[in-house]
Amino acid sequence: MIRLERSRLDGRTVKLLAQAQARLPEAGLTEKVARNAWNAADGTRARVATALRTMASGIERCMYCSESLGTAIDHFEPLRLAPHRVFDWYNHLLACSFCNSHAKGGTFPQDIATGEPLLIDPTADEPAHHLRLSLTSGEYHCLTSRGCATIDVFQLNRGPLRKGRLDAVGQCLDTLAGCAALLAADDTAGARKRMLRLRRQPLADVLQELRRIADRPSAAVVLGDEAAVEALRALYGQPVVKPVFIPQQTSRHEPDCRSWKTAAS
Repeated sequence: MIRLERSRLDGRTVKLLAQAQARLPEAGLTEKVARNAWNAADGTRARVATALRTMASGIERCMYCSESLGTAIDHFEPLRLAPHRVFDWYNHLLACSFCNSHAKGGTFPQDIATGEPLLIDPTADEPAHHLRLSLTSGEYHCLTSRGCATIDVFQLNRGPLRKGRLDAVGQCLDTLAGCAALLAADDTAGARKRMLRLRRQPLADVLQELRRIADRPSAAVVLGDEAAVEALRALYGQPVVKPVFIPQQTSRHEPDCRSWKTAAS
């Protein structure tokens, strides 16, 4: 999961959302009423979906897992809890069918004391403050209770995702090695074209973690490829945000990402 910038909607879409919102009843607004109104607003939904696809990583990838094609508009705060947010642009995210229906569904854990959501909204939160991706295992590790809840609910450590991330690490390093050769030959344009193709691939979280590691003094040792590190630094420049802290790991085991259910926020 990576941070995504929410785009500004065009005037027509803003107007359609406002009109749809205005048609909702002031009293007796239930999940069923809100969902029926949403399903009936075909044109509005299509425009929202188009806007979300332009925001997504890669080529229209799921904003939660970054791997599968985003095919559904997810209401981040479910309609069962907030039917009034059915047409709220800031409550819409692009999700794959697995993350939207199979994993999250109507699940929306909240902090017992504050009522704040425990799931990460990648357009409002910085995921790197709550999660860390291991490039050696392909697993996410929690940094906070919100990170643990997000990993658990979206099943971000399921087998296919871990395997895909490990493959993506190799693909990224191979591409970066090629970019380094092009940069050495003063072919910056060619290197940037390769990087653009790489950024369009699924699992953008792997590339972001590589970028984060590239800013460290020991990056070449960690990645095992000094040329790839230099290519990352040359093509990206400024480092990306780092996690607040990195927990010390004393053993190699899958993190208990269900601990958020009993841990304080």
